[in-house]
Amino acid sequence: PFRPADVLDPHVMGDEASMYALFDYLRSTDPVSWVEHPEYRPFWNLTRYADVKAIGSANDEFLSAPRTVLVPEAMEQALLETFGNKNGLETLIHMDRPKHLKLRKVTREWFLPRSIDKLEAEVRALVKEFVDKMVEEGPECDFVRDVALLLPLRVIVSILGLPREAEPTMLKLTQEMFGGQDPSLQRGEDPTAGLAVIQDFTDYFTEVIAERKRAPSDDLASVLANATVDGEPMETLDQMSYFIITASAGHDTTSAAIGGGMKALIEHPDQLALWRDRPDLDDRAARELIRWVSPVRHMVRTATREVELGGRTIREGDNLALWYPAANRDPDAFDAPNRLDLSRDPKQQLAFGYGS
Repeated sequence: PFRPADVLDPHVMGDEASMYALFDYLRSTDPVSWVEHPEYRPFWNLTRYADVKAIGSANDEFLSAPRTVLVPEAMEQALLETFGNKNGLETLIHMDRPKHLKLRKVTREWFLPRSIDKLEAEVRALVKEFVDKMVEEGPECDFVRDVALLLPLRVIVSILGLPREAEPTMLKLTQEMFGGQDPSLQRGEDPTAGLAVIQDFTDYFTEVIAERKRAPSDDLASVLANATVDGEPMETLDQMSYFIITASAGHDTTSAAIGGGMKALIEHPDQLALWRDRPDLDDRAARELIRWVSPVRHMVRTATREVELGGRTIREGDNLALWYPAANRDPDAFDAPNRLDLSRDPKQQLAFGYGS
């Protein structure tokens, strides 16, 4: 009933039931499947946990930079003409070693345990603010609109040191950038219209960078604005990409996990009741909900050598799409993977790739 190219069909992938049915079908019948589509460059689908983990962890053999995500060729060409590469941005997820390690050091101090501990009190205060508002305005709310979208956004805006007035702009641009196939979010039918979104991000953060260079403070925006790599100021594209990925992906995946997690709890009232009775399950429950939702659908890697995988020959230069929701529902990796179980501890889940 399905074809490998259905991973590019928004009607299939936009419906949770059909998406997982597709992944179950591919995993059992064609786990390493070749995809050809008139609007995309060809690639391999990987749907088994073992394959996704193996390729995702072999960083020197399967690269991120040549092709990081699946976008139409027309968009890739527009990005190439505008930015000099087919990915457009140059963020950490678009990089390989040694550049990845150098750029990661820029914000390393910010995300060490001691720095995270300092942020915890601020994040807890923000969470309490949202929960108190829900109590005051109850008994119902639009959880996605009022909480799942806004809470992670507010945390990221606070970490960057941006004013709360920036939140609507950041949310709008993020949804436009990641919702490129959603008619309600597209700026136009032309797939290259997404370039305008990147330009709007760039215009906004160009002003932020100039301001933080004039008057740096202790926020993340100041760190990025004044960062050096190998003793030289960070390259403009790298710097802008750092800002954009932090301001967008930094909250988009969290919003999806929170919203999807609440939906899962509503659909599984027994698990909601269990969690209420067992607050000691907090860490396990969070990991299980992240496995269940798998907010990042895929990333792409490019082979640097010929390799055999699942009985298929992957050639040097071939692209491989790692489908994280498929890996996280693989029965060879998880017992009863289509059952939400907050008492299990799925530490091996791949919602954000191997090692997350």
